Amino acid sequence: MAHFLRDEHIRNITINEQDLVNLASLFFERLNLYNSSVADEDADDQKALLFFIIRFDDKGYRVYTIDDLLRYYRIAKSVERIIITIEAFESLRTQRAIGTVLEVRLDEKDPNTSYLTATSDNRDWVDASFSSIQEGLAKFQNKNRWAYSAWTALGVQISGVTLGFLLSLWAASKIAPKLTVENAYILTFLFMLLIFSNTWTYLNHFCLRLIHISFPNIKFIRSDKENLHWLMQAVVGGVIGAIVLYLLGQASSFLLEIMSGIVNKNAP
Repeated sequence: MAHFLRDEHIRNITINEQDLVNLASLFFERLNLYNSSVADEDADDQKALLFFIIRFDDKGYRVYTIDDLLRYYRIAKSVERIIITIEAFESLRTQRAIGTVLEVRLDEKDPNTSYLTATSDNRDWVDASFSSIQEGLAKFQNKNRWAYSAWTALGVQISGVTLGFLLSLWAASKIAPKLTVENAYILTFLFMLLIFSNTWTYLNHFCLRLIHISFPNIKFIRSDKENLHWLMQAVVGGVIGAIVLYLLGQASSFLLEIMSGIVNKNAP
């Protein structure tokens, strides 16, 4: 590794074809500035090249022009990952033990592996390159951060538990009259609540996964192939809104019943 290094994870990025062109132009600019600073006698070792890696439909390609990258980008059914890299020949030769590297990795399937990194023995180039790409990526920020927050997970958990409680009450009211055992309502309610509590662990994971799929951390957009994605976002958003409104309505009714009971008891 070179003497100087800066890196960070990338989150909440939505990128389309034109964004890729703009991002690639920033890399070309950093490449030209770097190569122009290399002395002719060091060119064979210190010079760098720019290349792109795109993985889609369970196959991957390394290309050296933005036109080739866009050609694969357009024909892909599903783009999984794009990596843009500037790397010096000595870094390639030493498998990045030394040398200059500037790289951005955008991974839709595993956002935790998405990052921006810059390393070189030239501190000014590292800082300038890192800041340039960082500012470029900031223009592609989406508003999906909420889908990965602790508040979202808490909201799903509370909504699920509340819904499970109400469903258990409803199921008990329907089943208990058909039973001849003592305390049939309480026993039925507890049984249904137990069934739900054991099922909710899997349902909770499914709900969070559905939210993450609908509002991804990293998303590649193709204007002619994303109608299903926008439809899924609308459906999931509508379902979440309907559940929240339903639970608020049920909670309000429950509260009114309690208050009405208190008022009646205190009435002369």
